[in-house]
Amino acid sequence: MSYIFLLRTSEWFWWLNNLICRSRRGKDQKETPVTRRGASVSHTAQTKVVPPEQNLCVCDSIDDQMIERFSQIPGGVDTNEWLATHTLALFDHVNALCGSISELCTPVTCPAMSFPGTSKAIFVDERGKRHTYTAPQYIDCVMSFCEQNSKNEDFFPTRYGSTFSGDFQGHCRRVIRLLWQCCGHLYTNHWDQMGVLDLRPQCAMVLAHMSQISKIFGLLEPKDQQLVNNTVQLIRPAYVPVMPLSTRSPSTLPLGAEPPRYSRVPSSKSGSWGGHPTTQVLSAKPYAQTC
Repeated sequence: MSYIFLLRTSEWFWWLNNLICRSRRGKDQKETPVTRRGASVSHTAQTKVVPPEQNLCVCDSIDDQMIERFSQIPGGVDTNEWLATHTLALFDHVNALCGSISELCTPVTCPAMSFPGTSKAIFVDERGKRHTYTAPQYIDCVMSFCEQNSKNEDFFPTRYGSTFSGDFQGHCRRVIRLLWQCCGHLYTNHWDQMGVLDLRPQCAMVLAHMSQISKIFGLLEPKDQQLVNNTVQLIRPAYVPVMPLSTRSPSTLPLGAEPPRYSRVPSSKSGSWGGHPTTQVLSAKPYAQTC
């Protein structure tokens, strides 16, 4: 009798305990409903799309006065040596610019070599033979000619005690004229594509450098020199000189005003230049020289 009573009592406790546990589980499920878990902080940081940063080119911070300063012949340096250094540098830069659009300049898109002042140029080789080439063929002939002559000891001597030939400057005149034609073709036929590639400031800088060297040594004909100058004015931003503080009357200056500096003004709203780095940006971010 006592055994049956204990058995029934234990069954009753087991049933009561089971009922309490089920009620607790139901209560917990109601109080903590299942919600959709959000992404973790690390996952969100990895998948967050960061807008591309505007790249500022160092070429835009170089004004005409600086170009004149590094183009002038320093004292004690041979004139031909200085001309050879700048001519080879211009060839390297123009070669790099033309190579950047080599896949876009094709016989279909550019059946003739054109640049400011000329709609169809004719290439004259070293023998004096005239060739009507497409633009890519013309540029390839120019680069091959410049590459071969840059390694020629008769034109660009590198050995100690060697001297420049008598017609060295005449040779440089032809090289600069051909390089100008290649840069002019980039401006007339591929300027939009140069803008997409963010290479307009570099091309404008090379043309400004070429124009200054040509002025110093008289490398281009007056007609070609004027075309180069006009092109540089179109694609290079203008610098507006601000009157120094000492030359202004006190009545025209606000109280506590600081001496103003030169400011860069874009030539057009379309952004034919890549912007200019401010003083804060230049002090906070390193820049690599591109030209």
